[in-house]
Amino acid sequence: MKRTTPTLAGLFLAVCGSAAIADDLPCAENATCMLTSSNGEPSATGDHLAQCSGTFPDFITDLDNVPPDYDGPFFELSQDYPSGAVSTDLPWEAFDFTDPDQADDYLYALRDYSFEGMIEADFVPSANSVRDWYHVPMMNFDRGARDMVHGVTKERTLPPGEIGLVNYVSNYAVGFYNAIGAETFGRVFADPGAPDISDTTFANGAMVFKILFTTAVPDDFEDSSNYILEGAPAWEVAVGKNELTTIRLLQMDVAVRDDRAKPSGWVFGTFAFEASATDPVAWNRLRPVGLAWGDDPGYTPANQAAGDPLLEGIVSAQIPKYAAGHLGWAGRVNGPVDNPASSCISCHGTAQYPVEAIMLPTSACDTIEKKLYYFRNLELGEPFGGVNDACEPFDYEGKLTSLDFSLQMQVALQNMLDYGDVNPCTAAPKTAVAAAGSAAERRILPRIER
Repeated sequence: MKRTTPTLAGLFLAVCGSAAIADDLPCAENATCMLTSSNGEPSATGDHLAQCSGTFPDFITDLDNVPPDYDGPFFELSQDYPSGAVSTDLPWEAFDFTDPDQADDYLYALRDYSFEGMIEADFVPSANSVRDWYHVPMMNFDRGARDMVHGVTKERTLPPGEIGLVNYVSNYAVGFYNAIGAETFGRVFADPGAPDISDTTFANGAMVFKILFTTAVPDDFEDSSNYILEGAPAWEVAVGKNELTTIRLLQMDVAVRDDRAKPSGWVFGTFAFEASATDPVAWNRLRPVGLAWGDDPGYTPANQAAGDPLLEGIVSAQIPKYAAGHLGWAGRVNGPVDNPASSCISCHGTAQYPVEAIMLPTSACDTIEKKLYYFRNLELGEPFGGVNDACEPFDYEGKLTSLDFSLQMQVALQNMLDYGDVNPCTAAPKTAVAAAGSAAERRILPRIER
């Protein structure tokens, strides 16, 4: 049953301006709970629940998504971002990612670095005693809003025909940056109401991982007897109306700033769950799909058909069979949830502000030449550039700022600067003003879901 303001009215402790703060709304004990509108504006008649345990909201969720009598756990945003130079161990640097005999070792070093202390902590950074991990703020709105249990956000929906599916299935993910990466977010979001994008670069060693889950069950597959997620770790998340939804681990993405990766400075990799693996810890049954440090400009499906090798990416020999049938365009490295029209590094290369290019080639990219524009190698700090609705590059009249391959940063900036979503956790919430000019003066692309 939908929770309504009259039902909650007796719970209010205080009304500060238009903010309704209550002590018995379902959220963490050490947090402030309040009602807001869908864009985060505090409101005594709001139909969304916001939880504030720090400067930025942990989640802002539709009250219809709150299961009746739910009493936790509650997601808390890890947001105590470090400032200044940060040092940490970089075990992957022991391996040469360009060497086919070492690429898997490089990927496993990233996976194990990500999981150390996190599996035992159920991926709650504050419970990890090994190293610090941080979330990206302001990913709280529209269809991509964080859930209140694990902080997952909506990912691409998989259609029938992909990875053996006969039904559409929903997918969700949560990402974590290490301390080196989080230093950049601390700089960009130092003002909780108005981000500063004058310096969005990440230092060498910045690393991010994202675990992706699916709602897919055996009956969603053509061969239900060969369930590709048998034994996969499962979470319960609040993404449905008044009930929890079970999601299972399908994929893991990793990306790292590595000065050896030229010209972009980044290595992207992905894993897929392997049901036949026998690792005692189910999380470790992820197997490499591959990695890429460039986007193989000029490489087309004709090259793939001719058996020409990728020169800036390696597909792992350990790749699960279903993932091998779901690589990116012309066989580039891509995960099972990702759109096969693109690639990991291509999608992330579009991260810029203002958002003047769709994340991947659309149906309007109806020639090889148009498609190849999405598979260029960008220099470190180089923005992707503008692409119009006809999939043609154009010169944007204002300044385009590279977000250094961070689509999660782009989500936060797009929410705040383009859609006017606000941070309800500050004493005086304010809508940020885009540094590139009024959003009303330029086209606003649809929100991306990353």
